[in-house]
Amino acid sequence: MSSATLSPNDSSASPSFGDAGNPHSGNIESRQAAILSMEGLALQHRMLPVTLMRESCSPEAERIVRKLGRVPYVADPWLPIMMLGPLLVMAHHNPRAGDIWGVPHFLTLRVLISQDQYNKTRKDLVARFGQLPIAQQSTFEGMEAPRFDEMGLDGTFEWLLEHYPYDETEATKLRGFYETQKEKNPRLGINHFNIVQRNLGVALNYMTTRGRDLCFSAGEAPRQNFFPLPLLERHNVYPLYIGKNAVFMLSEHADSYAFEDEWLSMGNSAVKIITVLTDPAGIRDAINRAGATFDPSGVKLDKATLAASASGNESVIDIMPEEMGRINPANPNHTPEELVQWALFTAIRCRASDLHLEKFYNVARFRARMDGNMKTILTAPENVLNRFVALIKNYAGMNQNRQEAQDGRFALSVGRRRVDVRVAAVPTRREFQKIIMRFLDKQDGVRRLSDFNLGQRQIDILNRAMTRDQGLILVTGPTGSGKTTTLYALLNSVNDEGVNIQTIEDPIEYEIEGINQTQTNPHHGLDFANGLRALLRADPDIILIGESRDSETANAAVNAALTGHLVLTTLHANDSLRAVSRLMSMGVEKYLLADSLALSQAQRLVRRLCSYCKRPTPVPQEIQDMMAKQNVISQPLTQPIFMPVGCQECHGTGYAGRVALMELCEVSTELRDLIEEAAPMSAMRAAAFKNGFFSLYQEGLMQVIAGHTSLDEIKCLAYTAVS
Repeated sequence: MSSATLSPNDSSASPSFGDAGNPHSGNIESRQAAILSMEGLALQHRMLPVTLMRESCSPEAERIVRKLGRVPYVADPWLPIMMLGPLLVMAHHNPRAGDIWGVPHFLTLRVLISQDQYNKTRKDLVARFGQLPIAQQSTFEGMEAPRFDEMGLDGTFEWLLEHYPYDETEATKLRGFYETQKEKNPRLGINHFNIVQRNLGVALNYMTTRGRDLCFSAGEAPRQNFFPLPLLERHNVYPLYIGKNAVFMLSEHADSYAFEDEWLSMGNSAVKIITVLTDPAGIRDAINRAGATFDPSGVKLDKATLAASASGNESVIDIMPEEMGRINPANPNHTPEELVQWALFTAIRCRASDLHLEKFYNVARFRARMDGNMKTILTAPENVLNRFVALIKNYAGMNQNRQEAQDGRFALSVGRRRVDVRVAAVPTRREFQKIIMRFLDKQDGVRRLSDFNLGQRQIDILNRAMTRDQGLILVTGPTGSGKTTTLYALLNSVNDEGVNIQTIEDPIEYEIEGINQTQTNPHHGLDFANGLRALLRADPDIILIGESRDSETANAAVNAALTGHLVLTTLHANDSLRAVSRLMSMGVEKYLLADSLALSQAQRLVRRLCSYCKRPTPVPQEIQDMMAKQNVISQPLTQPIFMPVGCQECHGTGYAGRVALMELCEVSTELRDLIEEAAPMSAMRAAAFKNGFFSLYQEGLMQVIAGHTSLDEIKCLAYTAVS
């Protein structure tokens, strides 16, 4: 901020936002603010008190305030900190502060923070806007507030699409998701809009009620230990702020009576609950994050003490979170079953996708795959390894034979959460066994297309492919790259009463109502190939084949796509175009493949930067030159990219969750001719690029620019770059 920028009304009275030193109160009654606590001020002014998880402005909020706002005219304005749908969340330690950067008041949500957090956040903003100043004036300032209460949710959303400074691609994407919901539900409610964009429904409700219904993002709620997590999980609520006189409780409903009744029935004293509306999926994420208490530094593997050792029916396992909280894995007095359940509970709470049990020197260790990387979460003496293996195989209904490779599954019930566990037992040397468990979350595992970071180009391609009456859609990638998750999201996008969807899978990973799912069964002669032949007699519109593993299945899939069915299947190939040569090598005739193939997609998962600790960094010139060569930027970048730092929320890794990179190759007429001619890969790539194709590396660079991942995460995909 330039220190010369002052209020036009009184150029001598107010220092600018960028002035050094601590801001003073100006017209704020600081003595009253000092007497009242933050909770008291919040109750008096009907505002939200918040403890910030990051003392900085989010990249999304910075982008919006640059579009909507102007330079503040005082030294202590409200500070933009984050977004809640289209609402710019602004924070201050005093509710009577005035300057909101020229942003229309009806597009803001104001919250209270401590003065210490205010000063630290202000310091970050001064540095950020000092590097790249904001406009001196805002065309939005003084805009008259529309009558959102008369427009309702749909009318307010339409007003936003017309007047809000969305990017063109973002507006098109939102309208597309909105129209999809409108087709299924003529009357849309808050939760329907939350599907269009997370927290969009609660933000629209806040606008239509003129701020009467408080709302906030559950993703920004700090950890808590006041309420037991199982109680919060049963009612799907989460405390945003716990004060001396009131608790501000995040909920998807306007009241929390059931929660209050159970809290009192447990013998606790009454508390005043103030409901704060939010997206229910965000509450589940907050509860899971609060339960992820694993500390990797607490697992000790001293190499000096390690030594080589001497020469059907699914069951449901109930895990009580209260009991798991009393287990100390370092205590030798716990039973093997308690340790196994603690390892399962910890892996699930830490968002692990897999849990491995194996022998390592003279210990048995559990390793969880978190965001793609393996981390040891528990070690125990080697003599309990066989007991661990026997317990898990008993859960999964497997026999105790150590020489066979076996598969099984069981279910875990953790509070209200239901997780299916797919188990594989593999024999290793000296008659030991390794157990691999894959977690399939029944509640949040099935995604929607709106959950992915898709650009408008990608959404248009997928929509065109899924609305075809026939054709073959391939999803390729290595094991664990999210192929099945993507296929289910595609099926969910067209899962409707008027469509008959049939699947043949091994195994059925997620059970979805409205989709007829068939499990392969080799003991009864039901494999992918003859299962598909049976499905063709079931009058299907859309068919999902879990995997094209052999020539017979691949040819059956192509023939089904040529006979009036839309067929989706997975394949192991390095990228989307190499799937063509892979199918040809499996015996599929090139002219049949050319006629049937509609879309080939390659996919990889990379780690997502932790939103609580990622830090911006300027883009070096050599990186900008590389991005320009890869055709992902056409002019120099002015915004920074982000790098990992590490905090408590991400266990010090700098990453939390994963992002799907999708390389989509829509088969054009030119590409179809090249496939029929069995043209070389270079010719097909050239034709694809001409048609707007982006490689995996280019897609990764776009996610880097968007701030979702880092350059280090995508460097392994450099072999797909434009040469």
